[in-house]
Amino acid sequence: MAINSKSFPAYFALFKVTFRQMFWSRRTVLILLGCLLPIVIALVFRFIVRSGGMVNRFIPQTTLILYGLLVNLLAIFYGTAIISDEIDGKGLTYLQMRPLRKPAILLSKFVAYLLGTVALVAVSHLILTSVMVTHPRLDKSVFFQFGMSLRYTASLTLALLVYGALAAVFAARFKNPVLWGLVFVMGWERIASSPLMTVGIKRLSISHYLFVLFPSYKLPRSQLNAFLGSSPPPAWVALLVICFLTIVLLYFAIRIFRAREYLM
Repeated sequence: MAINSKSFPAYFALFKVTFRQMFWSRRTVLILLGCLLPIVIALVFRFIVRSGGMVNRFIPQTTLILYGLLVNLLAIFYGTAIISDEIDGKGLTYLQMRPLRKPAILLSKFVAYLLGTVALVAVSHLILTSVMVTHPRLDKSVFFQFGMSLRYTASLTLALLVYGALAAVFAARFKNPVLWGLVFVMGWERIASSPLMTVGIKRLSISHYLFVLFPSYKLPRSQLNAFLGSSPPPAWVALLVICFLTIVLLYFAIRIFRAREYLM
């Protein structure tokens, strides 16, 4: 996909507009509440709970459950918006009249989505970690806890990457992409990761490979086995699968977006 270097300012402007729109939309209120909820829980937990075991499991469990849910919502609501907002707001008509390539339009907006969502998750998790590191019953050092926060953020970034690419496919193909996205991440992904499912079924879900890459620090072995099964793939295989899926999904999103005529 050849792009004229003179067009880069236009794509960068599109990136900035998309990034700004992410934080000035009505859905941002819901997402900010989702980012604040773990922090509020951490503040209450910090001054009430004194059990060392519960204190040391708080950050891993909160990251896995609450931030896992938050990442799913971020990917679906913001990932689908990179196309659907332009269609609903008639902005796609203007963009199609400019000498801009559709693949580059989608990728510019996808990069804005990824950077914006990662920033939200990273800041929220760092604040949560800052609250919890002041607890006297925490085992590891402050540097270790902040290092783990970076590892958690990296793991969540992979989830935002692959689920965002999937959301872009839904937005390019379907009229109600948010509904399709919610059905997938809240339906199929939850069913496939159920302890009742066999390893073969688990490996058909994206979440299986994300669980492999999620830090196992202070997570009960029984909980990990429930998500991963008895024979999870190596971490490098899981990473390759996530990268491959992201590339394939973005390819299909670009292909559908480029070929389809969106009626305004």
